[in-house]
Amino acid sequence: MKKKNVVESFSKHFCGDADSEIVSLISGISHMVNVNKREMLFLEGDEGQYLFYLSSGSIKLFRSNEEGKEAIIRFIEPGDFFAELILFLNNRYPVTAMAIEPSVLLAIDAKKLFNCIQGHPEVAMKLIAKLTAKTQYLIKMVEDLTLADVRQRFLNYLEHLNEKSKGETITLPVPKGELSLLLGISRETFSR
Repeated sequence: MKKKNVVESFSKHFCGDADSEIVSLISGISHMVNVNKREMLFLEGDEGQYLFYLSSGSIKLFRSNEEGKEAIIRFIEPGDFFAELILFLNNRYPVTAMAIEPSVLLAIDAKKLFNCIQGHPEVAMKLIAKLTAKTQYLIKMVEDLTLADVRQRFLNYLEHLNEKSKGETITLPVPKGELSLLLGISRETFSR
């Protein structure tokens, strides 16, 4: 996969079009990364230098406790960017990122992007819009986990997938076991 095509795709998802100034800027501060299935991209607490845009594949963001129990925060699908919190926080990744399948990513230097944002208010506004959408998604997930029963959580997730797919068929983006963790449902209950 050519870097230029991935950067143009990032610009389309980020800005709504392949803005030549953004494409040029992102090209200069990024590089391509390939990860294998079950390979860790970064660990919770690691010092972070990059935020990522997923071109192909699937990434799981999660936290785990000392006993190894996982809490899945989110599944990243092609067209999503993640780890943007290192732009504003203490340069530490707040979650672990692991490839669910072989994946191709664009790694964007966070410090250089931050400098770009300071010089280009329109980029800052686009970033704020994307972060707002993510915040709304996470608020909905917290609401579902605390207030909805198992059936309703799954139906709400299917509705979310339907809105994203804009097609007649919904395909679950990850295996059932992973999805059950995201929805806070035991694997046995989810299978039933």
